[in-house]
Amino acid sequence: MRFELPGLLSCFFLASGANAFAKVDFVHEVVPILKQHCIECHGGEKAKGKFSMNSRALMLDAEAAVPGKSEESLLIELITSDDSDEQMPPSKKPRLSESEIQSIRQWIDQGMDWPDEITFSDDRYEPPLKPRKPELPPSTTGTGNPIDRIVEAYFNGKAVTSRESINDSEFLRRLSLDLIGLPPSPEELLTFLLDQSGERRERIVSKLLNRKQAYAEHWMTFWNDLLRNTYSGTGFIDDGRRQITGWLYQSLLDNKPFDQFTRELIAPTPGSEGFIRGIKWRGNVNASQSRELQFSQNISQVFLGIN
Repeated sequence: MRFELPGLLSCFFLASGANAFAKVDFVHEVVPILKQHCIECHGGEKAKGKFSMNSRALMLDAEAAVPGKSEESLLIELITSDDSDEQMPPSKKPRLSESEIQSIRQWIDQGMDWPDEITFSDDRYEPPLKPRKPELPPSTTGTGNPIDRIVEAYFNGKAVTSRESINDSEFLRRLSLDLIGLPPSPEELLTFLLDQSGERRERIVSKLLNRKQAYAEHWMTFWNDLLRNTYSGTGFIDDGRRQITGWLYQSLLDNKPFDQFTRELIAPTPGSEGFIRGIKWRGNVNASQSRELQFSQNISQVFLGIN
């Protein structure tokens, strides 16, 4: 439904409305809408009605949209039409939601930003991961630790009362379990509690990290799971998988820099290549069982947190 705002209210809305919305992110807001509702018929090799949406240039050539003027754009007219003969998507397919239409409107009004390298042609486009750098909230307690500031802001916003800092006994127990997987011995606890220096916590952290063998053995359990190093099920055949236990243990024992650790998994050394080799399956396999897919999937899950 369209309606007009009278008098000064209409002028105010027209003058300020465009600025009331943040800039539309083409990659993460517009692309998913086009892929869901439009590209099946107007992308790749398909161009129903001789209308292709493979690029910004093709949309402009077809006069489907006028940058900066959504009210004059054919695309908006089609996706908002109630006429079953002209509406897009066709009447048998789901229509765009009001929020999706609003996003397309804003995108056109803001100039139709569309990077040249993005296309819906045969080499189908997949949106890249958008780097996310959180803005740290100000601290009300003077802490400079980024995690503390984020947690503090969350607690303040949710009216959560933070607990008092843990005592030295709890601190040592948690630290020891995290770093070497074992609770402190009674002698270690007593020595720590008798230390009255202001740097006792920093010193005990360094001391536990220097227990290299205990640290490596404990953290082997986590990395074995992440890197599927303990896998022994169906498909672990025909030299299709090699364990990297020796390389992994030595890397943890030597405290290998994380960037080097990562590079040796992706561009492997003889000791680490078992990870990239994936699993070689017998017989006919589907795409998800190919070595390349399994390796890239595991890389994405371990280092990017996505499937």
